[in-house]
Amino acid sequence: MMNTHLALLRRLRAASPLDEIPTRKALSAHLAERVDEVGAPALAEFAYLQMIAAKIWGAERTAHFARVLRDARVSPKAQNTCPWQTAERLAGSLPIEWRAPLLEQIAISKTGHAVLGRTIWSADYTKSVLAALGRWAAYCASRRQNILPTATSLHVYGCHLIRPDGGGQSTTTGTAADYLQRVTAGLSVATRGRFRSKACEFVVAEWRERSRVEGPSTKTGSQLIGASALYGFGFRLMAEANARPMRGLEAAKIFRNGLIFAVGAALPERARALTRLEFDRTLKLIDGSHIHIDLPGEALKYPEARKAQEGYDVIFENPGLAEALHAYRTDFRPIFDDGLHLFPSVHGKPGAITSAHLGRLTGDITEHEFGVRIPIHRLRDNVATEASEVLAGGAYASKTLLRHVDEAVTLRHYDHSEGLWAAREFDDFIEKRRKVTAELIL
Repeated sequence: MMNTHLALLRRLRAASPLDEIPTRKALSAHLAERVDEVGAPALAEFAYLQMIAAKIWGAERTAHFARVLRDARVSPKAQNTCPWQTAERLAGSLPIEWRAPLLEQIAISKTGHAVLGRTIWSADYTKSVLAALGRWAAYCASRRQNILPTATSLHVYGCHLIRPDGGGQSTTTGTAADYLQRVTAGLSVATRGRFRSKACEFVVAEWRERSRVEGPSTKTGSQLIGASALYGFGFRLMAEANARPMRGLEAAKIFRNGLIFAVGAALPERARALTRLEFDRTLKLIDGSHIHIDLPGEALKYPEARKAQEGYDVIFENPGLAEALHAYRTDFRPIFDDGLHLFPSVHGKPGAITSAHLGRLTGDITEHEFGVRIPIHRLRDNVATEASEVLAGGAYASKTLLRHVDEAVTLRHYDHSEGLWAAREFDDFIEKRRKVTAELIL
């Protein structure tokens, strides 16, 4: 007796382009039955069936095969732990006399509403402060010193962070400065304001200045290849995915990765904001050329007290990117799941790729393509540099694109335009946001 796989394979081989394609429901039932019969080998069998079907009906009309296969392979993604629960757990591991005031700070910050005399912390910042306090408390206990710092002990701790005397992992000067700031901020809350030291504040400021003078250790000039080049690279990836003979998860992943670079160049936001993009919610396709971005304040780098009232709402024209987004939503996005996230996770469903993974992914891809790692946040540097050189407003235009309050922040951290203009001539940056730089056949 012929098994169900061979029966369907024979049917597909005998089919013509005019015959009816097996539906997603029928294919799901077939694969489930086959998995029960033979286990994991059924997945490889099904992938082969899609290849045969794509030769008959084409890649686009058989893309639903890939979704059936993905549903069988990938289980639903576990819900992420609430960050405030993580913060409460961290607070519970600190010295007992600190716990009550820190838990009060967490409770106030969770509401997101300003309270007189209290600074609202984000969940991420809260976790960072509590982790820094835990590290500081362990350091003080190991040296049997007072847990409330003096200027001298705080400075010595900063030196320890960048050159651990116990052979631990070292940090950069900038990271050490962050730790010192978080320790002093956390202690002010943990002691209900009893810890106040101008001398310690001076130490933190001195470490901040030292970090600024040294510059970011993770940034190099070789990472500046231009926003237009990265934008065009994104469209080349999308064209590659579209040209594949079969619409499987690999093709969908390549198209998604291309969109990451194209959207990242046209909308130079931080990774946290990009992972919040969702069709019909934070990203709306108005027509064939206009895109509406409406990000809530919680997705942006705003002071916590402003996040409830402010966001980022902009409509921009970019026919090439709008066309790519339409094609992605119709042909490639459904292969992942039925969700709306612009950049879905490959390893679990439903859900968006995390901001940390987005940084690693873009770094890995650019290292392979250009020979240098350019994480997604570093793409902002490329946008600022190119805009500074090409747009009439220079650094002021870059400041607007990156939504910095102070133009000096853009100049200090993102504008590295000196010498780049001499290397090659750039087209107008705004035109690059409106036109496709690589052919995309859809």
